[in-house]
Amino acid sequence: MIAAAEKEGQIVVYGDPFTVPLLLKAFSAKYPKIKVTSATGDGWQIYNRFVAENAANRPLMDVMYQAEDTVITAKTSGYLANFTSSEAGSLTKLGLPAGGGYVRGNGNLIMFAYNHEAMAKKPLPKDWTDYINPPAEWEGLGAMSNPGSSSATFATVAALYQTFGAEKGGAILKGFRSAKGELNPSMGVMATKLQTGERPLDFFNITTAVSGIIAKGAPVTMAVPASGGVAQFNAIGISAKAPNPNAARLLADFALTAEMQTVFSEAGVYPVRTGVASPKGLPVLTEVKLMDLDLEKALKDRETILNWWATSTGFSYR
Repeated sequence: MIAAAEKEGQIVVYGDPFTVPLLLKAFSAKYPKIKVTSATGDGWQIYNRFVAENAANRPLMDVMYQAEDTVITAKTSGYLANFTSSEAGSLTKLGLPAGGGYVRGNGNLIMFAYNHEAMAKKPLPKDWTDYINPPAEWEGLGAMSNPGSSSATFATVAALYQTFGAEKGGAILKGFRSAKGELNPSMGVMATKLQTGERPLDFFNITTAVSGIIAKGAPVTMAVPASGGVAQFNAIGISAKAPNPNAARLLADFALTAEMQTVFSEAGVYPVRTGVASPKGLPVLTEVKLMDLDLEKALKDRETILNWWATSTGFSYR
């Protein structure tokens, strides 16, 4: 496959702005004869670009490496080739989606996050249900992001919907809003406000946004809710019309090697390969209690879930 990929001589990768540059840097060092080109950014914007190129019969992308909900949508829409990695036997059970056709490349964990200095004398949340009747001390302290634009936020809101049901889950969201929780444009913005203490009690946040500020000494703590956190993944799909199919498979397999998974872990994202340690300072993903999340079903119910979230919080997702 290496010779065939080098004969193609190039590859185009679309996807996640944090992990794709790491992947391409390591891939280029190992396979310098293959020129890499990438486009990174918001997952749904990237997805729409990919779809538009296919509709115009001008496919450019070989590999999609980004939030799993966009990869599932591409798969179910018929835009992806059926891909089984030669590294599949070395992956944890979290690395292999039940439906197949693509693989997961790395994981993230979503859980409570708070500024422990700003919250020192205030009660802390232990579970999602604590928000049904939030303490008065939480008023004006919380923040969350928009599930209409954030894949990680949609995964979390969908997990609340599937785990607690519309009524109880809605009471959790209403409680968050009743404590004057605010809507932020992204988890990165939430992490900044968390660090400064402007909004010291995130309803939830993701390890990729928070682990970096913790490593720099921010007085921030992440905690897994009693009912469970949420695992969210970047997934790898190969275009059904990939111009460079051999280079695409070579890169997809390379992303799952021990070498690349170690790079991911050292950068603070969870590996999906057995024998590679979780990022330093974070809980082990395979040992953490997680809420059940059927992401394929959630995507089929996407409009219902987003409207439920909007009705419960009073925020707009559009």
